[in-house]
Amino acid sequence: MKKIIFLAIFYLAVLCALVSGQEVDGGDVVKITSKLVQLDVVVTDGAGNQVTGLKASDFTILQDGKPQNISGFSYVPMGSSEQPSAEKRSKDQILIPQGRPKSGTTGRIITFIIDDGNCRASLVGMKASREALEKFISNQMLPGDVVAIYQTRSGSGMFQQYTSDKVQLLRTARKIKWYPAAGGCAASDGSFYDSARINTAVITTTQGPRAISEESANDRKLRELDEDRSRDNQVVGSLGVLQYAIRGLDRLPGRKVLFLMSDGIPLRARDGRSLNAVDQLRDLTDLANRSAVVLNTIDVRGTFDVSMIEARDRVSTLDDPLASEAVVDRRRRDVRSSQDGLAYLADETGGRFFKNENYLDAPIARGLSIEKGYYLVAYEPDDGTFKGKYFNKIEIKLNRPDLHVSSRSGFLGVVDQASTRKAKTGDSELYEAIAAPLPTAGMNLRLSATFGNSATEGNFVRAQIHIPGNDIAFVDSNGLKKAVFDVVAVTLDEKNNVVDEFTHAHTFSVDAAALPSIENTGIIYSADVKVMKPGFYNFRVAMRDSTSKRIGTVSQSVEIPELKSKRLYLSGLTASGVDTNGKFETPSAVKAEAAFALPSSPSAPSIRQFKRGSVIAYPYVIYNATLKNGRPNLTVQANLYRDGQLVIEGKPQPADLQPQQDWTRISDFGYLKLNPNSAPGDYVLQITVTDLLASGKKAVSIQNVEFEVVD
Repeated sequence: MKKIIFLAIFYLAVLCALVSGQEVDGGDVVKITSKLVQLDVVVTDGAGNQVTGLKASDFTILQDGKPQNISGFSYVPMGSSEQPSAEKRSKDQILIPQGRPKSGTTGRIITFIIDDGNCRASLVGMKASREALEKFISNQMLPGDVVAIYQTRSGSGMFQQYTSDKVQLLRTARKIKWYPAAGGCAASDGSFYDSARINTAVITTTQGPRAISEESANDRKLRELDEDRSRDNQVVGSLGVLQYAIRGLDRLPGRKVLFLMSDGIPLRARDGRSLNAVDQLRDLTDLANRSAVVLNTIDVRGTFDVSMIEARDRVSTLDDPLASEAVVDRRRRDVRSSQDGLAYLADETGGRFFKNENYLDAPIARGLSIEKGYYLVAYEPDDGTFKGKYFNKIEIKLNRPDLHVSSRSGFLGVVDQASTRKAKTGDSELYEAIAAPLPTAGMNLRLSATFGNSATEGNFVRAQIHIPGNDIAFVDSNGLKKAVFDVVAVTLDEKNNVVDEFTHAHTFSVDAAALPSIENTGIIYSADVKVMKPGFYNFRVAMRDSTSKRIGTVSQSVEIPELKSKRLYLSGLTASGVDTNGKFETPSAVKAEAAFALPSSPSAPSIRQFKRGSVIAYPYVIYNATLKNGRPNLTVQANLYRDGQLVIEGKPQPADLQPQQDWTRISDFGYLKLNPNSAPGDYVLQITVTDLLASGKKAVSIQNVEFEVVD
């Protein structure tokens, strides 16, 4: 038997910051009815720090210039916005595992929309956006945060969900790149703005330099009209993605923060005409205000000088000494125009517009620094608010001029309507749940999904879902206790395309004598899903108890490696309790009729709850180890984390391998002994396998498994 690795787990003291204040339900942050208008308000001082402790008497509300009587007032604290005290990460440094978010987490809900589908998208802007998101994820993101990254070029995925998985988010951020503009956009080489396109060029003739016309005035006008039309269409498309994200956030309670990172959103064409996007912007900001979404906008072009003339501009001062000044004036107007829409979105929703900054992680940090809480202020609107008046302007003032107020500018004269949409079928309800931005918490499901490969079956994802016993409604059926579940599962690729999906109805029947055990440990739903192509996939499941009608959703990202690349790869880890003989349970394939089963104990691989002082087994499979004389030369390192902090750092040890039938698929395992004084909570075990016969990135593979220590 292998040597047991004794890793002492020391107690980590956690200090909880308690925020005093009136206890309120901040779910409906913005409410607009004929009897009540309710708004969220943030107050900051001259240094940009949030100010708390104000009273209703400190505020004055004006609707269309008329003072309103404040009928409701409270301060709503949000999830902590304190920055983690972590050192800056190098580009290739391994991320510290954070563990799964706790149920009912009150962390920040943060959305990033990268406007890479805009005609104006620049090489510098996209590079700056990518670097800023990498820094945010690595250095600023808190354990309780849930984050989503949208890109306007690739559109909005139907099954987009938010995640706390930094590895998944970094993978998405690193795919942000500049691409040449498509459609009727002006040809671009990725610079801040188009070349000057001076209508004349100087050529050398036998008679000396001569200016020639490159484009007639009428042709130039037609071209610019066509380009403006294409730019307008691209902006409308970008705003469509923004609208999609806001509609998804409308499902979630509380105040939400969204960052739009763009090279510009113009409101007018070059001839002064209002673009079609203007009409969409008013509806969009009203939707954001009613959904309690704050839009922070960032001009990603950084600092630049519009007076800089480049060789590609081919500006000739031979016939016109002021030609370069004309270019500068046009560029200055173009920059102002491109920033109009960004400023508008921020101003109308109580956010901030950031510009002229080169390191974009800084404005992201400042935008989030004030998200510690907000004042919830309500008043009763005038009788004429919803009669004929289309837009109602709101001003909020303080009796302290040294403070700054951030709030929404107003609302359209339409009351909020309760949703009357009904699912057409039972499956529609499950698909709605699976498409929700955050997991549905009606049933507290827990998913364990790991990659596997066999010579006969190929690549597959082995999924096990734990259903707590108190979430199951049993009914009598022919002397037994019966539960019926409807299940919808989808497998999505990195572009949110549905690779595979299935819908099943399962009946689970047991003797009544088993109910006390089920109430204690729940039941397990197992399924193997074949995946043909290598890639990064998201496996999502929605499950409904047909008797109670309660729904739960759960998801997990799984990487299917390209084993033909000969790179070392470690299968997904599982963790399990052991018996007195050192035996442990490993997930295995099941038939459809045996999809539901009773777990042996809370220490089963799908639950992973262990008492202090117990022993944990962690089996795994190693693929593509380099062989010399028919044997590999591997080391294994075990690290332990709690709440994102390294508790124990193990040393690489030579792999103590048992005889194998197939040395290209090496089955291995280890043991972890918990300290009897271990602090209860969530832990992450990280295993690093190194191939000493290989080199570079192909020589190392890392996997994590989460588990919980209980009293």
